[in-house]
Amino acid sequence: MNQQSRIRNRRQLLSGLLLGSLGLANMAQAGCEPTFDPMTGRTGYMGHPCPQTRPGPSRQVEHADGSMEIWTPEGHFPSVDPFSNPPGSNFLLTVHENLRDFLGNEMPNTLPSTPTNPYNLHDGPVLTQSINPTNPEEDLDRIIDEIERAARTNGKVDADLIRLGIDILEGNPIENRAYSGFPMLHYNGCLKQKTVEPIFDAEGQLVGGNVDVNLIYFGQHIEGDTAFLDPSAVQEVPWTITYHVNILHGGMEDFSPMVMHFDRLLDADGKEVRGPFHASFDQSFYPMLDEGTRYTVRIKESKGKYYNLTYIWGWRIHPPRVQVIENALKTAPPGPNAKPLPDWECDTFGDPSASREAKLKAIAMIGDLSPAKRMWNLFHTLLEEHDKGHRNLDDGNGILNFARKLASQRLDIKRSALAQIAPELRTAYQDWKDRTKLPANVEPDPEADLTLLYVNNTLYGSRQGLQGEGSGLGQAGYKGISNGSAHDWNKRPYDYHVTLLNGDHFPHGYMNVDFGGSRGWENQFQLTDPTTLDGPHPDIPPGHPAGDPPFTDLANVVAGEDQVFPINRGGTEEYLQAYPSNLVDSDGSPLLGSGCFFTFGRNYAWPNAGGPWGAFGVKPVAADGTPGRRQVTLHYNFEPSPRLRIYQFDPLHHDVAVYSLH
Repeated sequence: MNQQSRIRNRRQLLSGLLLGSLGLANMAQAGCEPTFDPMTGRTGYMGHPCPQTRPGPSRQVEHADGSMEIWTPEGHFPSVDPFSNPPGSNFLLTVHENLRDFLGNEMPNTLPSTPTNPYNLHDGPVLTQSINPTNPEEDLDRIIDEIERAARTNGKVDADLIRLGIDILEGNPIENRAYSGFPMLHYNGCLKQKTVEPIFDAEGQLVGGNVDVNLIYFGQHIEGDTAFLDPSAVQEVPWTITYHVNILHGGMEDFSPMVMHFDRLLDADGKEVRGPFHASFDQSFYPMLDEGTRYTVRIKESKGKYYNLTYIWGWRIHPPRVQVIENALKTAPPGPNAKPLPDWECDTFGDPSASREAKLKAIAMIGDLSPAKRMWNLFHTLLEEHDKGHRNLDDGNGILNFARKLASQRLDIKRSALAQIAPELRTAYQDWKDRTKLPANVEPDPEADLTLLYVNNTLYGSRQGLQGEGSGLGQAGYKGISNGSAHDWNKRPYDYHVTLLNGDHFPHGYMNVDFGGSRGWENQFQLTDPTTLDGPHPDIPPGHPAGDPPFTDLANVVAGEDQVFPINRGGTEEYLQAYPSNLVDSDGSPLLGSGCFFTFGRNYAWPNAGGPWGAFGVKPVAADGTPGRRQVTLHYNFEPSPRLRIYQFDPLHHDVAVYSLH
């Protein structure tokens, strides 16, 4: 039997399992039974689609040298390797109903997909409009090209280009750029707060709410204008998020916002209060494959009281494509020193919109190991080189404002200075483009599975070499061959060693969360490929012929740059092979979409380290430039979910400070 036949047989087996689950709704619903929960000391409804068993706390120990060691609770599912014996013991049969909370209440808008409506949480059609597809990488590359040319020739650099480089990094307004206002230096988190605006009917009754979120996709980046949402006005009603997704050059992606929910409990006085983690799921998986297009899609949310956060994943290039929107009402860390999450950003960076001085003070909190900060420093050095001898012309507002007086002029800079600055700029630019390796002057810990560097309010990970032999589950199986993954974790126990480095001038936190390995995960019916016969999917773009239905002539559809399915330049991903996965089966019916081995169906998340079990992190960079350092060992005592093995982030400054291992 050849490899493609094996893939087809396994996909048919999984399809049968999933289709068979569709008739088991009543049985699964019977799983919602009154159960005593020893963790909360309460009796409530448990069993999918009510909350799954809560594993309890992890045990955390801080050793004398400052290192942390954590043991997770023992998994309550049998120990089965989900990769060699798919789908594993922690797979939950699909229930095509909304979730219910611990109190037995239905949670509206928590069924993301059904066999008849793969986009069950879309509120209206997906709208599109054309935009300028130019991305920040392209503009910065062009600027550095000019500087390199000047270093080889006459030493004259266009002042407008230097200003443009600074504007890109600071997120200043830039004409005719869809990315205008999105800084590549991550210092403006205090400004990325929004409130869900209530919606009332004709009688004045509260019926919902909405908030608009803007995103840009390019290269390894998903950047958003919203890091915190305040759902105060919609605690007891469903609401929506309207996403405006700008796909720039190198940004094609499957739009997959994954919402996380809190459970609800009754306190000692019978008052309903927030409970522990409940369930998470991708709310959509819509292909956005046309570069130079703004897609607008409105997504239905459950009641505001359940809202934890939303991850906007970039599964085609992940890590590091991800951006996070937190509930602004949440506080951290646990205990008497807790404060609202937005305050962590505001207390660190202040309000950078208040003045130029305030902006410079905020940017100063970002460490100089940051590739983006290195570019910013070097652009200013170019202005300083030109400005030598002209300080008396400065108007008191800084070199940048002085440089603005030089509009359309060329900076006359010594070629010797340019010869040194140009290669440093190029190196910083290349480091900035790739977060799957550590930037210059940062060495990985050879004893760690992964070294993470906090800098520019985000995370860089060490590339430890290609790993994995592939799942054998098909081209959309999972990230079978990739960088810095955890492919040796198939069964419990598994020891994970991560070294945390902090190059910023403020403390960063660490938290590690499981998505369905310990508590179980469910598949959803998903049609994710542009070759799907039915459903609201775009055609394959011009220049990428796929033949006529049933799309069996796929020789010209290949992975790689400028093709339909982009690759992560940091490594090879099995799920991005040369042909789409949603092929037509031998009996003429389409196979299930990528499903649980590509998207997240509903999964029951649980914290492994940090957070409720005791907050910890890593101290700032030292005055001499030595990064703060902490070693962490985590002992996993359950099997992972096939979609995502290890998820880790900064709970105090979340946004884009995420680094996951598959």
